[in-house]
Amino acid sequence: MTTAALPEGAEEIPFVGYNKYIGPMYRLPDADGLHRFCFRVEERHMNCAGTVHGGMLMSLADISMSRAARDGTDAQNSSTVSLSCDFVGPGKLGDVIEAHVRVTRRTRTIVFLSADILSGGRTLLVASGVWKIA
Repeated sequence: MTTAALPEGAEEIPFVGYNKYIGPMYRLPDADGLHRFCFRVEERHMNCAGTVHGGMLMSLADISMSRAARDGTDAQNSSTVSLSCDFVGPGKLGDVIEAHVRVTRRTRTIVFLSADILSGGRTLLVASGVWKIA
């Protein structure tokens, strides 16, 4: 197994609760209007088929979209109202998987987002969702 290097500028995100068991995850510099996050696939992220567990990909989508929903606000919390995910391809052990998140609409208390979850330019999952800003 080859382990991919983290992208330049990766900063570890501090976590509590459930999120600390699936991390570490990293914030990447924003680019082209995208909020970017990533994690490196470890053995504990794998399913019995030898690919990244779908729940891990959905967790990356949920966490990164939630953080993107709060960016630019003073909000300390946000809640997932809805999250829709479509699985497109498999992730592999040692991959660095990135979330590219776009805010598609923002109101005072609701944020609409979309995300592409990628590895080496391959799309693994596409997501859309709605977050409530607390």
